[in-house]
Amino acid sequence: MPHIRFTVHADCDSQEPCRIVPALRGEIFEFEGESDNEVRIGQIDAYLVLRGRALNEQESLFEAMDSIDSTVFECYEALFDPETDDWNQSVHDLYKDQIMGLDVLFIESIQLNANYRGKGIGAQVVRETIATFGTHCGLITCKPCPLQYSNWEDEEHIEMRQQPGIEEKRREEKRLADFARLARFWTDLSFVSLDDSDFYTYAPELIQQPDPASDMAPSPVVNRVPRGRRRRQFR
Repeated sequence: MPHIRFTVHADCDSQEPCRIVPALRGEIFEFEGESDNEVRIGQIDAYLVLRGRALNEQESLFEAMDSIDSTVFECYEALFDPETDDWNQSVHDLYKDQIMGLDVLFIESIQLNANYRGKGIGAQVVRETIATFGTHCGLITCKPCPLQYSNWEDEEHIEMRQQPGIEEKRREEKRLADFARLARFWTDLSFVSLDDSDFYTYAPELIQQPDPASDMAPSPVVNRVPRGRRRRQFR
């Protein structure tokens, strides 16, 4: 049974914009066989985008997400309107104004050691991360990118990308297949592709996630009575 130890970075004295977007790191462990010996098998990295805090403290979400790194700023560009820091048109078009929560959980990456892949552990880790940090968020988001291609545009990969003929074609076919396989991982977790970006989103408030091909609004969340309890009758 995999388990995760999370670390949240928060600087109590900081007045920098980045305080609005604390970083999360989860180290993933598994027990070896039937023993009590645990082994580290991977990690998950994420950010909590505290848009509610930004509003309360009159901080620019644009500046906060721009101050961290290019990947976090790409997340800002995918979800938010730079003039208002509100959801952008792509989010409004997909969710039909059904999102009530303000914050975002941005899952930047998940890594597992090779011999622990293909066993459903990655999906378990994502679900637990969402359950722990994302249930009160308006959106959970990610940008599916196999880690071996994360710096694909860097100079060190130029020679690889420019290989002529059949080798270059095979490499490109493999790259596309790797991206498609990772995209399926996220869509199997009910994430939906967001128009005009490479990001996928999931709204934990909704019973049913939207269908991008449909004009119907997604089903809003229904507050249910927990099992074993009854609503109190007021007279």
